[in-house]
Amino acid sequence: MSVAGNIRRGLAVALAVVLAMTVATQAGAGTSSAAPRRPNIIFFLVDDMSAELLQYMDAVRGLAHDGTTFTDYYVSNSLCCPSRASMFTGQFPHNTGVATNTGSDGGGYRAFAPHEGRTYAVALDQAGYRTGYLGKYINEYPVADDYHVPVGWDEWHVSAGGGYSEFKYQLTRYIKEETAGDKPIDPSGGTYLVDELGQRAVDFIERSRRHAPGEPFFLQVSPFAPHARIGAQPGDKEPRFPPARRDRPKNQFPAGEFPHGDCGGPDCATIDVAALPAFDEDTADKPSWVRRAPIGPSLVKELRKDFRDRIRMVQSVDDMVERVLATLTEAERRATYVVFTSDNGFHLGQHRLVRGKSTAYDHDVRVPLLVKRPAAGRRGDLVSAALAQNVDLFATFLDMAGVTAENRDGRSLLPLVQGRKVTDWRQAALIEHVKPDPAAPGEPDPDAEEPQPGNPGPPSYAAVRTAGELYVEYEGDPRPEYYDTVRDPGQESNDPDHARTADLGRVLDRLRGCGQPGAEDCWTAASRLG
Repeated sequence: MSVAGNIRRGLAVALAVVLAMTVATQAGAGTSSAAPRRPNIIFFLVDDMSAELLQYMDAVRGLAHDGTTFTDYYVSNSLCCPSRASMFTGQFPHNTGVATNTGSDGGGYRAFAPHEGRTYAVALDQAGYRTGYLGKYINEYPVADDYHVPVGWDEWHVSAGGGYSEFKYQLTRYIKEETAGDKPIDPSGGTYLVDELGQRAVDFIERSRRHAPGEPFFLQVSPFAPHARIGAQPGDKEPRFPPARRDRPKNQFPAGEFPHGDCGGPDCATIDVAALPAFDEDTADKPSWVRRAPIGPSLVKELRKDFRDRIRMVQSVDDMVERVLATLTEAERRATYVVFTSDNGFHLGQHRLVRGKSTAYDHDVRVPLLVKRPAAGRRGDLVSAALAQNVDLFATFLDMAGVTAENRDGRSLLPLVQGRKVTDWRQAALIEHVKPDPAAPGEPDPDAEEPQPGNPGPPSYAAVRTAGELYVEYEGDPRPEYYDTVRDPGQESNDPDHARTADLGRVLDRLRGCGQPGAEDCWTAASRLG
């Protein structure tokens, strides 16, 4: 990181630590500084963060210290709404019925609403946790003057519009103990959304000390970053991926603090999107929907800027994580799990796919998952290569809280987080995708694949990811897609005639209907290959 960058982040950390010490001193006069009987849980869920961005985030990578890094964590669906529904419920999209982002197309809030009474928030709230949700919720969640607060949440600070812009947004402000009667909606006031969510997260922790002293809390912070803003076009004054003002290049309007912007250490000018694995690779061996002409110089230039702006965007996320953790007292740090992940990844030119996230390739479905253990727990940095999925988070949060719950499609990751030996674990991860209808009525889908001539985007598909293979079956295409991901981690050499496809096809047949009446449960279906 540059000297200026170190100074800025050092000041930010110092300020956060001073604030935390002040709060801790104030709390020390009563019982609120005591460690809760059960652990707190802080869950950071970002939007569209592909795995290659993690290397530019010092605070988030720091969660690996006395924590567990999952190297093979896959989402069940690479669209925001279906993926989040899987997290909330612990079920695959074919079991939640949440297929897309829009209610007119088998997804969105309309499809998710019937599940609100069975999310992890409900179980944690019933177990005595004080719960808070901040940021992006479920696509098309409606906010009116008397907005609906889903059951299980004691605080509800959710975007009422404009969140993708990061500046011109509104946020609900429901605090059960303080504002339950009027349910305010606050305008942005020009504050960058990630910064606002960071402040509200700090406020939530402080209020939890007052309103529920000695009791545990569950806090979910879900920024929109680094998602693109809606309606972005080439040549717009505002970037497609809008960083905080301070993280933008100094010689551009509005001027940031550093010559080329803040990329978390490296000079942004030295970072090139073309260095990503499989960028602009020859797609002649791919299914027909992937094949396309090479990316031209002008588009490479656009994607290079997009990539740097996405790195700049996650600097504010990194600052937020650092700020929230610095707010915890020593007693709270000894009794708090911190979980960080993304709802899906994103591609920028890999396999000549310009901008989007709807594929089964690793850049779209394999995302970071880091879990920092309470300071009073096991020490040491652990790495798990077990196949983990977002359907596991439901059981994991309840297990952390000591809550017994029904097993759904996933299982608790807590034994792996704690470094315990697990002998009976899944052998295959399921990935599903239902092609959204571009003509579906309603507002434009913020996750729609960027159209390209002759290529309408991926069709519906189902895929299996093992420890060393990717197998995909596309609707309407008799030939599968297969990659040996040990020898070919970038998924550049498709081998649809490989001898393993028959076995993986049988695994996929079991998984795509698992959990349905008359079919085996999803855990059993994923537990064997062939």
